[in-house]
Amino acid sequence: MDSLGAVSTRLGFDLFKELKKTNDGNIFFSPVGILTAIGMLLLGTRGATASQLEEVFHSEKDTKSSRKKAEEKEIENTEAVHQQFPKFLTEISKLTNDYELNITNRLFGEKTYLFLQKYLDYVEKYYHASLEPVDFVNAADESRKKINSWVESKTNDVETEAQRV
Repeated sequence: MDSLGAVSTRLGFDLFKELKKTNDGNIFFSPVGILTAIGMLLLGTRGATASQLEEVFHSEKDTKSSRKKAEEKEIENTEAVHQQFPKFLTEISKLTNDYELNITNRLFGEKTYLFLQKYLDYVEKYYHASLEPVDFVNAADESRKKINSWVESKTNDVETEAQRV
């Protein structure tokens, strides 16, 4: 498996190439944010879905060879991905005089859905994220506002395109 820094860089360039095909203006996205979201999704998946998500973290050569390996090796590779994230998130967020970078993660989940405690524990351990229950079913607009308010508080009140939707 490649380092998370290398994976993030490769993902960033690949996504930029795809986004540039449909957008002539400025493009702004966070490869680290997307990689983190994929990692949190990977924690809760198995089988074919997990294999597809795991491809993001491996080079083409690693991916082809890992398809032929036993399930135990797949689990070992996935655990290695998750175990790298706490250090990666800490290192990339270290303050310098040149920039300020804050990385925060949170899950917003339907309050009536029962999330496995083991999953929530791993999300907290590896991705420094917790679950905030919201009512998507009966109060979608209030849930949207709650999410946007949280994002604003974590981005020094910078409004994003997603928040205007």
